[in-house]
Amino acid sequence: MHPYRLLFPVLTAALLVGALPAVAEDIRAETVDAASTAAGIVLSGEITGDDSAEYTVSGVAGQILSVDLLSDNGGLYFNIMPKGAAEAMFIGATSGAVADVTLPAAGDYVVQVYLMRSAARRDETAAYTLGIGLAGGDFADGLAGGPDWWRVTGLQEGSMLNIHSGPHTRYPVLIGAANGQLAQNRGCRMTGPHRWCSVRFDGSGQQGWVVGRYLTEAAAPTAPEVPTGGPVGNGVPFDATGEVPCATVAGQPTRPCLFGVVRDGPGNAGVWVALGDGRERALLFEGGVPVSADSPEALSHEKVDDLFTVRFGEERYEIPEAVISGG
Repeated sequence: MHPYRLLFPVLTAALLVGALPAVAEDIRAETVDAASTAAGIVLSGEITGDDSAEYTVSGVAGQILSVDLLSDNGGLYFNIMPKGAAEAMFIGATSGAVADVTLPAAGDYVVQVYLMRSAARRDETAAYTLGIGLAGGDFADGLAGGPDWWRVTGLQEGSMLNIHSGPHTRYPVLIGAANGQLAQNRGCRMTGPHRWCSVRFDGSGQQGWVVGRYLTEAAAPTAPEVPTGGPVGNGVPFDATGEVPCATVAGQPTRPCLFGVVRDGPGNAGVWVALGDGRERALLFEGGVPVSADSPEALSHEKVDDLFTVRFGEERYEIPEAVISGG
């Protein structure tokens, strides 16, 4: 979950039911041989409605089963379970599209690809690619932990390091990073013969996966200071703090209000503004525009040059575009 999305958590019974796998009508079964899993293999497929695909992998205790899924349908997930077991060890609907699972015992394990129930009922079709790899536990242990922060190094002059949406070059490139940029380490894993690391870049908040050979250990950047009386936020450290003009009463002139921002890549951010007396207002930006706030009043906005004026009820806030995307 992106940090700024903690602004407005929503969990309903309907969503939970919709995320359940459908009861499979047609199961396509395939066994992946040991040589392929050791080298890392990418499999392609397509399922429709209640159909599913099951890939069986054999391993021994302590090995790391690495799986990642890329699909054109957001309702497609995968589970991992011991063959014949009723319960899954990894559930993609709740844990995401990248898994690194330590095998508890020798035996066969099944990677099940399926459409969630709501998508299956609409008889949707999903094309996908599925990466599967199996590494020795001793080797995988070398990926655990690591430094808290990385620095991008080793690029040729003028080159950029591609930040991908997943741990493989088949995933789309989100943006690039230059030599010297700092990134928070969120864990590394092997995709075939290559080490990939999940990172969040300092300042912009851009998250993604990069090839690990271009990362070296670095010291943590200096965190922005939150002045006395500033906002608390949602517990995630702010990427930047400062002041923005705000007013909470209609017709009132604006005054400087302390803010803190948590960024999630270009155009996406959560902004908290301190109103005084321990009160603060949270605003959510997505795709470069304000989309919601923790207020019952309807939100509206206008933008002149690089300045947003955000209003709801009697409140208004003037937020420069640089607050959202950095710079």
